[in-house]
Amino acid sequence: MAVSFRKGFTVYNKDNSIAIVAPHAGPALEITTSRDDNAETTASLLWKKFGGKLIVGNVSRKRLWGVDFNRDIPPLKLALKNYELFKNYDDIQVIFQYKKKYAWVAEDEQDYYERLKIYQGFWAEIEDCEKCVFIHRQFNRLKSLPGIMDFISLAGANVKKEKIYDIILDANVKYTDFFKRIEPGYKQAVYIESQRMVAEAIRRYKEFKWDKFSVFTREVFFKDLKIIKKYAQPYVVKRLQERFTQDNYIEACQDALKNCPYPRITLENTFDGSTALGPRRKLFSGDKVIIEVEPSQFMNQWYPDVAASIIKDVMDKMG
Repeated sequence: MAVSFRKGFTVYNKDNSIAIVAPHAGPALEITTSRDDNAETTASLLWKKFGGKLIVGNVSRKRLWGVDFNRDIPPLKLALKNYELFKNYDDIQVIFQYKKKYAWVAEDEQDYYERLKIYQGFWAEIEDCEKCVFIHRQFNRLKSLPGIMDFISLAGANVKKEKIYDIILDANVKYTDFFKRIEPGYKQAVYIESQRMVAEAIRRYKEFKWDKFSVFTREVFFKDLKIIKKYAQPYVVKRLQERFTQDNYIEACQDALKNCPYPRITLENTFDGSTALGPRRKLFSGDKVIIEVEPSQFMNQWYPDVAASIIKDVMDKMG
């Protein structure tokens, strides 16, 4: 096994049969949620099962301080123009839209081309592999329920949604006992993440009031509120609608978790791959098999070996 420590990423190489990639394994600078927690753990265990090549990002995905390998190359002038915007965090909506598309901002041209070099080097390690699996992390969020691991089909002759859906159905049957056994722990993790979101909102806005939230924060909570409306009892939902308070919101989260089904594997339940612009730019030529997997933070941290086994089962049946 050859190990190569590159600027921005590390490569563990056995052969080029498959690339197993954890692009967002770098440090969580500035905010705790800015890395894919323990995605590299699941990816490394999958690599030990499969062989192939393991590529682990080790640079921050924060656009100001690093590179998001999953996004596209920004135009030079735009990257320079938006540097101060990101530095001062002036316009959240503009920043949010930029982050959905582009991989970095730059202080000057030297900084821009240094980051471009890292980005191009990262993708050069993956381009010659016919199969690619990208391992990320989905938050332990209400919006994902009842999902605990989300598969995203990106490209390839064998990457048909209907086929993957049938494979996932079989995997859910195979792992039913496991999912039922870990249900209490997973739902507790989702509850704790809901509490963290409330605490973060209070820290940012000084109080928990809907009319104080930015459009971006409202969008974040709205996705979870859809699940609350789906699973919580009507009187709990009604009370929250009438008085959007911290206590009512947390109680509604608890009630939704109490009534929702046990966790399971899903297909594009939370993510659809539309922002995977790095893979789309670099890998969509030819007939590569490209899959993204979003195990929950809970799976990556508590059961990465099972997460790796599930991914291998699905990949094996895809052919």
